[in-house]
Amino acid sequence: METVVIIGGGLAGHRAATTLAELCPEQRMVLIHSESGTPYDRPPLSKDFLLGGKRPTLKGSDLYADRVVLRDGTKATLIDALRRIVHTDIGEPEHYDKLLIATGSRARHFEHSSVDPAQIHYLRTESDALRLRAALAPGRRLAVVGGGFIGLEVSGMARRLGCQTTVIELAPRLLPRSASLSLSEWVATRHASEGGEFRLNCANLRMSNNSKGEVVLTWNGGSVVADMVLIGIGIGPNAQIAADAGIDTADGIVVNARCETSVPGIYAAGEVTNYPVPALGRRLRSESWTVAGDQAVVAAQVMCGLDVQYQDLPWFWSDQCGVTIQSLGLPALATRLYRIGDVASERWLEIGADEQGRFVSAVGVNPGRDMTQLRRDAKAGKPISPDIMSRTEEVDPSNIYLATG
Repeated sequence: METVVIIGGGLAGHRAATTLAELCPEQRMVLIHSESGTPYDRPPLSKDFLLGGKRPTLKGSDLYADRVVLRDGTKATLIDALRRIVHTDIGEPEHYDKLLIATGSRARHFEHSSVDPAQIHYLRTESDALRLRAALAPGRRLAVVGGGFIGLEVSGMARRLGCQTTVIELAPRLLPRSASLSLSEWVATRHASEGGEFRLNCANLRMSNNSKGEVVLTWNGGSVVADMVLIGIGIGPNAQIAADAGIDTADGIVVNARCETSVPGIYAAGEVTNYPVPALGRRLRSESWTVAGDQAVVAAQVMCGLDVQYQDLPWFWSDQCGVTIQSLGLPALATRLYRIGDVASERWLEIGADEQGRFVSAVGVNPGRDMTQLRRDAKAGKPISPDIMSRTEEVDPSNIYLATG
């Protein structure tokens, strides 16, 4: 009997396990999951879960009862690619015929802080969310370092719980690498209407405790006092175990369209991968729930002998103050923008093209059918629908995305 080992209990690991169980039921499947319990859905952790929601489950979790060997509470520590063994922190190695690495991402830590660790929060796991949820109480002051989508989602939830929130961003506006100026301003206005505060251009940020035990955040030209801080300054790939095994890495585990790594018999999927996207003419490491799940399905199909590839544009969504923002492609590549709808409304869409006029992105507020059509056409390799383009107007070039970095 062939054994397939999966390292990582996030969405990618789970989707790979459930797909393998369906396509290759004769295989022995082992999922090594560093957290306790079955895999769970992570996007709700920054949303309703903070308001007291239940543990967000994933479809197919019943398979861990009899079809998939779940080694939860276990961390993979070393891959011996020559002997095809995965070593763990509890001393029980797993032999494999095929291995899938789905180790996801880790939160980037803030280095310039002397604050009591009990007042610092990150949000990657259920335990992180439970700890943050317990700290969010009426009247408490939350500072969010980083003006990205997750930090903004949390600030919105915190205000619903009666907290005061201040978002602190290094760039001159919110969502600097994922939103045009119009969308940044729209999001800022929406949050401000609910009492959210913002501090922008916050260079040289430092944090410390004052004599009252409060957190004091200072930067060039300003300061904020808070009871607790959420750090949301991005994530990085958990690729060290792959690099240590001699697998090629470069801002993630390098894979081809079949999710194959540089080492035969070892595959990778999800946020940890750096994969090719021909439509954009480059490789990407995507921080997208949809990419993690869909790429993992392709990896499992390939491991079962199917001839399939994953080269899709990344797509994700974010719930912000009662509306849904969706993003397709890589907005920072856009040099020209075309808009459908009025930015003063709650339904509009911006389409990005590069210097050659190729479609590279779409970002919208409650974009509905147009985004669905763009996703479908992009997946099929089709140009933008004439019906969609006929309803657009070109946006002033000054309303463009900030440079990547």
